[in-house]
Amino acid sequence: MKKSTPFMLWLMIFFWLTFNLSSTEPIKLTKNFTFFTQKNMQGYFKPLITSVGESMNSNLFTRALYPDYWSIGLDISIMGMFIPDDQKYFDAELPLAYGNTNIVKNALLSEGILIKDVGKTYKQPTVYGGPSTTIFAAPQNKYSSSTEYNGKPIMDSTYKSAYFAEGNDISFMAGLPAIQLIGAFPSRTELRLRFLPLPVQNEMMIYWALILKQQFDHFFDLFDPADRIGLAVHFAYHSMNRDPGLSLSSFAAGIHASKAWDFGLTAYGGIQFEGLSGEFKAEREKASVFDFDAMNNPYPEVRAGGPLSFDLESFTSYRLLGGLSYRTGIIELHADAAYASQPILNIGLTFWFAEWGKKEVQTESIERYEKIERYERIKKND
Repeated sequence: MKKSTPFMLWLMIFFWLTFNLSSTEPIKLTKNFTFFTQKNMQGYFKPLITSVGESMNSNLFTRALYPDYWSIGLDISIMGMFIPDDQKYFDAELPLAYGNTNIVKNALLSEGILIKDVGKTYKQPTVYGGPSTTIFAAPQNKYSSSTEYNGKPIMDSTYKSAYFAEGNDISFMAGLPAIQLIGAFPSRTELRLRFLPLPVQNEMMIYWALILKQQFDHFFDLFDPADRIGLAVHFAYHSMNRDPGLSLSSFAAGIHASKAWDFGLTAYGGIQFEGLSGEFKAEREKASVFDFDAMNNPYPEVRAGGPLSFDLESFTSYRLLGGLSYRTGIIELHADAAYASQPILNIGLTFWFAEWGKKEVQTESIERYEKIERYERIKKND
């Protein structure tokens, strides 16, 4: 597999999920993917699925101090993830007979060291990793009646050498941009909506997300309004489905806080728990008698050419986040960093198009309270 840029990787996953599909036809994999077993394909792509989930669950909150009036905004953000070394490799399953030296002997060269007779699993690169390691095999018996796959004896193809997909040698992965409509309500509630139609021939596959946030510190009078500190909870749900073939959902729930200053700057932070689940199903090209690579593949699953399916999973279960935002006029700039299984950087712009229903009396009373408080502090110092 050729190396590609992060942007090309997103094109690859878009192709993987949507290209040459219709709403009723199953997903058909190209030849590059048909040589994966289900387990190895899951391991190879799990870090990329993790990036998808982290991308979905980024930019869910900034300020926790929500106004008690109506407002509408549009937020656009971009983000990226640092890929840790432990997500650049996975334990690839090996052909069933590997490790049984009565049937087959194998060897590989790793960092100049010759390793012999590996079995069960061996470390190979994920989509973010580096070069793969070929495992060369030599048969000791032509057939084996004692080793079976789905009740059938494994034939001599199981003695063949095993090849694995190359990684793309990526340490930083750009995320997909997030565009979301924001609606704020007098209950100090904020709703964010995302909607992205993906054209697939004459059909559409729809990604949508709903994010709900609620400030709650004022219910218990936890902070003085003059301190401009807020505390809120947030929930998010994401969905992407294509039937048949793809079912993906992701969620997030957390708590965040913020502190604002008069000159427009706000510091915010929080903790968020998140997860991702789903299933991918596809058809692989069936091997013909002229397709020697497929017919001689050491995996019976690949030679059979049956359907390929696996569960979608993520390494990320939580993130810790901190950031700053600055608002001037109708524009709010925000940037934050998060610790997660793939550490995250995020930056974005919010445009507040409309605000109405402000409680001028309450605003004036707060300003009056602040003036009185400042006067009392000055008087006390005197």
